[in-house]
Amino acid sequence: MQKRSGAAHGGGPASRRRFLGLVTAGAAAVGAATVGRAALASEPTVPPRTFLSQADIDRRRLVVARILDTADPAAVAAWITGTGSAPEGVKPEMDAQVDALADAAAADLDADRDAVLVSWVRSAATQRTIWDRKYEFLRTGSGGAGTFGVITDEVRAAYPAQLGSDPQWDPDKDSHRSVWESLTSEGRQIEILRTSTAPGVSRHHLGSDADFFDTTPQDWTDDGPEAANYRWLRANAARHGFLQTYTAESAATAPAISEERWHWSYAPVSEAVLGFVRANEDVIAASLDELWSYDPARFTYLKANWRDYMFHVNETAYFG
Repeated sequence: MQKRSGAAHGGGPASRRRFLGLVTAGAAAVGAATVGRAALASEPTVPPRTFLSQADIDRRRLVVARILDTADPAAVAAWITGTGSAPEGVKPEMDAQVDALADAAAADLDADRDAVLVSWVRSAATQRTIWDRKYEFLRTGSGGAGTFGVITDEVRAAYPAQLGSDPQWDPDKDSHRSVWESLTSEGRQIEILRTSTAPGVSRHHLGSDADFFDTTPQDWTDDGPEAANYRWLRANAARHGFLQTYTAESAATAPAISEERWHWSYAPVSEAVLGFVRANEDVIAASLDELWSYDPARFTYLKANWRDYMFHVNETAYFG
């Protein structure tokens, strides 16, 4: 698969002028992003689209890019960083496509529709909760949610006795806790970022990206319980305009998020968003600084590397 790197890092005077609007509109709106179908009542419905090639996706991406370019830049930046809503006309299209893919999967695989779409829109406030409980290594019953992520090879090699062959971090295990407490803040961030993103840089803020079926990494191996579902997504998602965001190829680029076979992105929107971010990096960076100001120490590594985690992704749909 082809990947586009984060070239054209920029942000000139026009971008800096937009910053003042972002500070006013974005920071005060933390947690305002809508979640779930209940928020769709006031939005017009649109019929789902079908795509026959990457060229079809690219043509629609250009249309969405024009919408973003003509919208208020501060509002677009707030949406991207999880503190605002999608521009008018974009959200109904995303909703229609995500629902169409989930409906098709449920029908073709004879699956419970409610079990197909397991995670969709998350605001910056929600993502902050996820990030903080992992960073603080909270136990189950004390705000934690059990095992998470994957243990990197580097850390496992340094602590073989404490971590053994456990595939994921487990805050309820004292041996894991002793390792976690020995890690620097940067080390903790790197471990979390293998499978999770921070508030402000999660693609789940957009509404274009969704998780399907299950998010346990070991279940998605070629012979795992989710193998058939992955084969179906590979064969059918592109027709609905979706690509697999985090692939084995994108994961080989450092730093990057590990392969996620369950995470699929409606490309006409998410690709247009990447173009906007590349052209307005200083505006996005200022918004992230505001989001992370409650405890900058837990975002030091990410502050220096957020562009890589945002841009080191697959950008090509698979049409077989």
